[in-house]
Amino acid sequence: MRLDLNGVTAAIDGTDIVSGVGLTAGPGQFVGLVGPNGSGKSTLLRTVYRTLRPAEGVVSLDGDDLWRMRPRAAALRRAAVTQHGDPGGEFTVAEIVAMGRAAHQGLLDRETRADREVVAESLERVGMGGRGDRLFSTLSGGERQRVLLARALAQRAPLLVLDEPTNHLDVGAQLGLLDLVRSLGLTVLAALHDLDHAAAYCDHVVVLRDGRVRAAGPPLEVLTPEFIAETFGVRAHVGPHPLTGRPHIAIASPA
Repeated sequence: MRLDLNGVTAAIDGTDIVSGVGLTAGPGQFVGLVGPNGSGKSTLLRTVYRTLRPAEGVVSLDGDDLWRMRPRAAALRRAAVTQHGDPGGEFTVAEIVAMGRAAHQGLLDRETRADREVVAESLERVGMGGRGDRLFSTLSGGERQRVLLARALAQRAPLLVLDEPTNHLDVGAQLGLLDLVRSLGLTVLAALHDLDHAAAYCDHVVVLRDGRVRAAGPPLEVLTPEFIAETFGVRAHVGPHPLTGRPHIAIASPA
């Protein structure tokens, strides 16, 4: 699945939050969206998971306009984990994940054995196997995040959109989730607040500032110490991680 944003402008209450944004996530690429708080990352993602129609520009999947698709057709092609994905109510974990199967079912269809197998597999993949009977409302923040990722995986869409997916997770769970996402082979567009995660896991990064793209490219070409200092106001050391060999960014407060 190829995702293209061409000249996308998105407004809230008549004010442009992002302006003229263009980016591409090729098939199987993990693209990170980074930038200071308030730069427009979440707003831009909303145009991709269809909760905010672009005021201008086109969001396309394999050349098809996402906003011209029927909702079910769009749901079969992209899944999302948002910052505010709690559905409310007293649902079990399994019921939450089963919601990801809705696009594969008719209006009056009942859950099938295949659906239940997909739900169980999705929970296993995020480390929540055997907890399907737990009430979602009783879970910790990190556990809820993993269940919401399982719901997206159950959707079986080729594009995965993630809005700060490591929120509420401890360090080990953050790395485990990103390892999992990286291993899926899906096209991924993720807003990330941790530059080290972006450097280590992304094939390509897009930096937003004040609602516009300021830089885009491979992480080590874009996230230089000089650029990080200019954009984020902090000092940075960029180099290979001493344990993994992956690109690594260490951050320090301004001198």
